Amino acid sequence: MNAILAVSILVTAGLLGGSAARRLHLPSVTGNIVAGIIIGPYLTHLLTHEIVYHTLKPISEMALSLIAVSIASHLKIRRIAPQALSLLTIALTQSLAAMVAVYFFCNFWLDNWVISLLLATIAASTAPAATLSVIRETEADGPLVKNLLSVVALDNVLAIVIFVLVSVVIGGRLGGRTDLGAQVAQAGLVLGQALLIGISSGAIMTILARRLQEKSHFVSLLLMVICFTTGVSLWLKISPLLPNMVLGFVITNFSPANRQILTSVEDLEPFLYVCFFTLAGTHLNLALLPSLGAVGVTYILARYGGKLLGAGVSGWLTRAPEPVGKLLGFCLVPQAGVAIGLLVAMQENPLFRPYETTVTAIILGSVVVSELIGPVMVKKVLQYAGETGKTGHLLFGIVDRDAISLEFKADDKWTLLKEMVDFAVATYDLPDDVHEPLLRSVIERERSLSTGLGKGVAIPHGTMPDGARPESRCIMGVMAVIREGVDFNSLDGQKAKVIILMIIPESCFEDHLKTLAAVSKVFSQQEMTARVVAAETPHDVYHLIFSDEMGDVGYQVSTSDADLK
Repeated sequence: MNAILAVSILVTAGLLGGSAARRLHLPSVTGNIVAGIIIGPYLTHLLTHEIVYHTLKPISEMALSLIAVSIASHLKIRRIAPQALSLLTIALTQSLAAMVAVYFFCNFWLDNWVISLLLATIAASTAPAATLSVIRETEADGPLVKNLLSVVALDNVLAIVIFVLVSVVIGGRLGGRTDLGAQVAQAGLVLGQALLIGISSGAIMTILARRLQEKSHFVSLLLMVICFTTGVSLWLKISPLLPNMVLGFVITNFSPANRQILTSVEDLEPFLYVCFFTLAGTHLNLALLPSLGAVGVTYILARYGGKLLGAGVSGWLTRAPEPVGKLLGFCLVPQAGVAIGLLVAMQENPLFRPYETTVTAIILGSVVVSELIGPVMVKKVLQYAGETGKTGHLLFGIVDRDAISLEFKADDKWTLLKEMVDFAVATYDLPDDVHEPLLRSVIERERSLSTGLGKGVAIPHGTMPDGARPESRCIMGVMAVIREGVDFNSLDGQKAKVIILMIIPESCFEDHLKTLAAVSKVFSQQEMTARVVAAETPHDVYHLIFSDEMGDVGYQVSTSDADLK
């Protein structure tokens, strides 16, 4: 069978499996895995060992590299730096606790240190997409959520670093190198090479991206750089995981066009992830499941217990807020994309071939279980902590979810401003006598100086008396999305397609600068404006901006949730 036909079979099976799983209210990744099992060499033999292990290898390597870049995109220095020591302590402690627990208990059952150590390194990872999806769904915010978002990002970075370095050590011992000093030196060499390749690729990407404007150019450039990074890594016989993770870190923190770069491949990601998860399922030998049932349960319980204990102890040591130490561990149960990525990386190492079937059966079984109960557990914990329903209802701190409209038809800004003031008065149930003074204030402000920010965004605003505002509100806002655009005399000459009207009570005037900064941050790249304008409903607009304010760019949950969960 040729490679093109094999890919078509893989994608068709994966899509059908994912669709069937969603109809049964199961995570798509479960359907992908089951589809892979059915077409794989251990059941129907539709895809043979040769096809799975050699013909389709570039697909898994490309998807694996993209996952590594995506994970590192969450390591934003400005977000993590204020609590770096505390977050790193929590992430490292719970990862190591899970590893130690899994290694000890699995080795007790299996009496095989290689398999137990491989399972232990994979156990450190967490499923970011499932966790972030629950946070978005419940509109949660608070100490627990803020720590969780950063810990999940660090958690998976640590998992990849530990996996690569442990793989080097295991490979050395299996290859006959028993000198510990030589193994440590080899691990250090691999780490140094990964840093050099990743930093070099990131620098190239950052320099070349400055000259680009169109999305298609960013897609081509990013894929080229990922292929280069992965190719050089394989040529040097090191895992492409670490170099691509460094590449993602450099892009996120040092490229002015980071948002455009990281969102450019979102249309390609679902295809790669369907291939990736379905291909992982082809490695599962169902005949092993009965004999590994006890070990699988041991792995799941040991991993959960290690993360709970590690998060609790580290939360106490770092004096984290109360819900963090008590509840964070429960939110680290989901395990999917990164774990499967590490599993595929293991499958591609010829030295681990004798242990592959056992590790694959245990990890994929654990993924199915954790993806079924993990999101439910995260939701219950967030509700118990009292952090659900606290955020997302006010975009930029001023725009209610019901204050977004795609129905405005005005073709000049003066008509639009009147319509938006009408909309604001109705949305926030303001007194009738506020309408005319508010409209007059908005128009006077616009005549004195255009509020068009450029890049398709305008922020008109006006003031109102303190006595007229609702008790619990300060600045209020409404948002209009107009695909054709309205001329706001912006300096860049572009029509405004996203217009946010701010209503500022007199006592809140100083706060409007924070709102302006928040809006400017979200719409700093024109790509965000295009995504908002392309949204089909106010609900879609709301969640796009909410995701960006939560700092979720990189996981692409909004575009490929079904494939990552």
